Amino acid sequence: WLFYTAAQPELQRQCLAWSEDGIHFHKHEGNPVLTSAMLDESISPRDFRDPRIFKKEDSYYCLAGIRKIDKEKYEERIRKIACYQSKEEALFYKDIRNLNPSRGLLPDKAPKPPGDPLGDEESIGYGNLVLFMTKDFKNWEYKGILLEKDDSFDEDFFRLDGAYECPDYFELDTKEIILASPQNLPEKDGRFQNLHSVIYMTGKMDFETGHFKLDSIEDLDSGFDIYACQTMLLPDGRRIMIAWKEMWDRSYPTETHGWVGSYTLPRELRYMDGRLYQIPIREIEKYRSEKKEAADIPLHNESKRIEGFGGSCIELSVTFDCKDVKTAGVKVFKGLVHETVVYYDKEEGKVVFDRTSSGISFSGKEENVNVRVCEIGDYDQIDFRIFLDISSVEVFINGGRYVMTGNVYPDPDDTMIEFFAEGTAGIVRARQYNLS
Repeated sequence: WLFYTAAQPELQRQCLAWSEDGIHFHKHEGNPVLTSAMLDESISPRDFRDPRIFKKEDSYYCLAGIRKIDKEKYEERIRKIACYQSKEEALFYKDIRNLNPSRGLLPDKAPKPPGDPLGDEESIGYGNLVLFMTKDFKNWEYKGILLEKDDSFDEDFFRLDGAYECPDYFELDTKEIILASPQNLPEKDGRFQNLHSVIYMTGKMDFETGHFKLDSIEDLDSGFDIYACQTMLLPDGRRIMIAWKEMWDRSYPTETHGWVGSYTLPRELRYMDGRLYQIPIREIEKYRSEKKEAADIPLHNESKRIEGFGGSCIELSVTFDCKDVKTAGVKVFKGLVHETVVYYDKEEGKVVFDRTSSGISFSGKEENVNVRVCEIGDYDQIDFRIFLDISSVEVFINGGRYVMTGNVYPDPDDTMIEFFAEGTAGIVRARQYNLS
């Protein structure tokens, strides 16, 4: 069964397709199965997308991203409409007052007149999530809106200038967790540094009302390029996540080659010590070859190479002794001009991922598209597990407690690796595998 959003400029609905072989699909003749008419009247029909289906006991549920309408801003919009004087404007907006005031839809045939002060409907709505329930995938019951304002959390989570896209719900190690990709979530204390973020929320779902009582909201990945995370449950009980390894509203160096973005490595999720851990699935080990190891290497205000270490499609693990160090880290995809740098800043208690000199440059709507930080606190020892794949860097910190993901575009011969420290540090151990 496939559930998908049928998207039009002013209308989004959820549809169903089915297959007996997983290759040839047939659209359900009763589509759409979920429409805006089934929603609360405070929800915009133009922002209702990304269905996520999951099973709970003997029922199936659909979680989807939506945008609510702010009544005060809508009324302000109506007042502006009343100020229109010309015949053209009057004809264009003649029916606007007869529309449902919670919808705010504009006529769909004529273009907006020049100088329209109203802007898009996006400017008067706030992101949220909704829940539906079904027994048979065809007859659905609307349950409600998930997020209600909670003074324990920043108001921006409840007045999001965008939708909570690509949601997912699952239970893991006694925790109920929702993944989502909130658009335009402002940066907060070093978190949510991308224009569009990926978060995980813990809490308690009320399956009768659709309300999700929040316990926490956290950054899922502190890197540059990750969005639309989705999970599956394997037969052996592991919860596996994969995501689009790219970010909206940036330049895309690969676009001229006909593609934009790839996927992250599959990651096993575990909830431990009050955080959601991400661990590369163990099946990746089947692709290892040419193991190289080193240990007990001192570093003192220097950058050093280790014989045999390097490459553009590798798994690199390194543990640093950081008791007497300012910074310690590794430079990957290094050449005569380019390098991508990942390091632990002990004084600041953060890991830094710097792609300023990584190769082809980036541009985007954020102030900084080249540096990301991950606040982790004070450690005397730091573990990095880094996967490189031509244009991809995935960094797992301290066993996957923190993760940073990013794309870089070095030259093909930028394959060296260097380890460095400011102050006195040591490489406790280092290991590398080529990946085929």
